Amino acid sequence: MVAAEIAEDKVGALAAAIRSLEEGLASLRLALQTSKKEEAAKQAEILGNREDLGRLLATLIALQNTPAELSVLHPEGATASARAGAMLSTVSPALRAKADSLRRELTSLSALNILHDNALANTQIALGILQTARNALAVALRQEQPIVDTLVPQAGLAQLARASSDLNTLAAALNDRFPTGAQLEAVGTLQGRVPMPLIGTISRRFNQPNGAGISQPGIVVTAPALSLITAPQAGVVRFSGDFLEYGLVVILEPTPNQLHIYAGFGQVYVKVGEVLESGAAMGLLGGEMPDSAEFLAESGSENDKGSESLYIEIRENGMPVDPETWFATN
Repeated sequence: MVAAEIAEDKVGALAAAIRSLEEGLASLRLALQTSKKEEAAKQAEILGNREDLGRLLATLIALQNTPAELSVLHPEGATASARAGAMLSTVSPALRAKADSLRRELTSLSALNILHDNALANTQIALGILQTARNALAVALRQEQPIVDTLVPQAGLAQLARASSDLNTLAAALNDRFPTGAQLEAVGTLQGRVPMPLIGTISRRFNQPNGAGISQPGIVVTAPALSLITAPQAGVVRFSGDFLEYGLVVILEPTPNQLHIYAGFGQVYVKVGEVLESGAAMGLLGGEMPDSAEFLAESGSENDKGSESLYIEIRENGMPVDPETWFATN
């Protein structure tokens, strides 16, 4: 944070700091989720063997409270007593070994509980730092003048949005309105290597039906609320604003024949006509600041508490293509 504040390119430095924090928190969340599963498995194992453990503990208590000479006495005489003693000398180490194993498992469970408590506390601190960085980024963006593509006609975009019935017609209309595309440097093919715009989990794939049975020609990425969304490639912002039930939408044109559509922003930092560098901050995902428990909860579903979703569509020459063929989703 300190380095970001004094950097010459404060916006870029803050965006990089935020992404780094998000990556660290995502790693912590994954590790804690794995640890929680291990803890649950241990608890299930112990509960599943509750009757056996009860008998083990009762036997150990009985042996502990019985004098050694009485534990080998047998009503059938000395020979039977000798046999009982030999059997007891064989069984006792096994009982002790089982008791030691149980003690180790209980100690491990206790350690996991302490780890989880510490992780919750540390995560809450890290989330506070992350929010401070987001606020600083918003201030820095207001102070910085964006580079605008002066070739883009500004008038009529709001009317265009209102007149379009869905993202398909909006994208097609934008294609018609700006047929020449952005005047950007030609780049080699990046197919399969474009970084994801945010750190999250793909919860719905290309043309996969949603809960209502409706298919869309894009993917849905679920991530913690207020996650930073960055431009995966350099490009010109062709649309930025509210669009029907999609909420806040940004349409980025990386090349003359391609449009990237992103829907689900809570805050948008970019304006129409702005020329973005790769990795530039476009905005934040929707939702409210999660607490540490919500953040560390299992993620990957569109319905997870503390998580929000970003819809991503890529169109080439006006036709939708699977974004996973472009993004480095692993």
